Amino acid sequence: MIFSENSDQAVVYLRKAVPKMMQHNIIPNPFNFTLWYAYYSKRFPNLNDELDSVIDDFGTCPANISEKLFLKYIIDSDAEIDSIKELFQQSVVNIVDNLAESIDQTSRQSQNFSAALNQSIVSLADSELGPEVSGLLNKISASASGLCDLNTAFQGEMSEAQQEIQSLKKQLVESQLQANTDSLTGLNNRRVFDALFRQLLEADNQSEISLIMMDIDKFKVFNDTHGHLMGDQVLKFVGKLLKAECPAPIVPVRFGGEEFALLCPGMDLDKTREVAEDLRTKLSRIGLSNKRTGEKLPPVTASFGISISRSNEMLHHLIERADQALYTAKENGRNRVHVAL
Repeated sequence: MIFSENSDQAVVYLRKAVPKMMQHNIIPNPFNFTLWYAYYSKRFPNLNDELDSVIDDFGTCPANISEKLFLKYIIDSDAEIDSIKELFQQSVVNIVDNLAESIDQTSRQSQNFSAALNQSIVSLADSELGPEVSGLLNKISASASGLCDLNTAFQGEMSEAQQEIQSLKKQLVESQLQANTDSLTGLNNRRVFDALFRQLLEADNQSEISLIMMDIDKFKVFNDTHGHLMGDQVLKFVGKLLKAECPAPIVPVRFGGEEFALLCPGMDLDKTREVAEDLRTKLSRIGLSNKRTGEKLPPVTASFGISISRSNEMLHHLIERADQALYTAKENGRNRVHVAL
């Protein structure tokens, strides 16, 4: 991952990047946010030199140049784009949190100040004062009342602002969840699968990582016979089964279509095969029916392919070997588990 800063560091870079973009009328699009975030992280010294030169020449950073610099320095893979999105989104969440806390502190301090001022004026009014002092006190009291009225209005505005901030934070969290979740099954999606594999390798590239690829047998025939709505119900059911039967550290994901993947960190081959066999058996024994018509549906089965990571193996090689094992399982009659050699 090219950006490895924690969220606090990310907030610092983002706070520097945004004013810089505003100063030079730079369009606030994802290319430019990422470029100027990278600029302040000093991740790519040559990028900083080029950006400084562009600003000197144009007074801004034209869109076509931004895109070229983005492709030149930032893009290594789709996985890198995802890591940038996650970091940027988390930075925005942290900024929102800090802003809400700052507003809350300011509001409390303002209320305390107004209360103390009013109490002091009341105490002075109860004392025996000369005419001149009393007149001055009346003016101060009138000014203080106006200040308190302004503060009350300000408190209302701050309350509304906090509600909007919390709403924004909720939307950010929900969008992050949606970006990581398959909408039909509720499982994690391929994006999470790829990111988790990278994290596991970065944490300990010596630890074994097993992979189970699972594909529902004859799903196209099922869809053609019973309709896509029933097919979607089957996919939802499989998603629920995987959630219920796959405790941590197993991470089930919908890989695409009728194919699912289970990432099994720290699990040896025997344990992984046991997990796959258990899922295969439970799925094949469950009777499904069409709730609308009462029609009993044919048993739903799945085939499984297993691979286990080799030293410094790339993810696509691990997937490829598990897929080959999956195809072998289907060729040998389906509804079975096969392990890659």
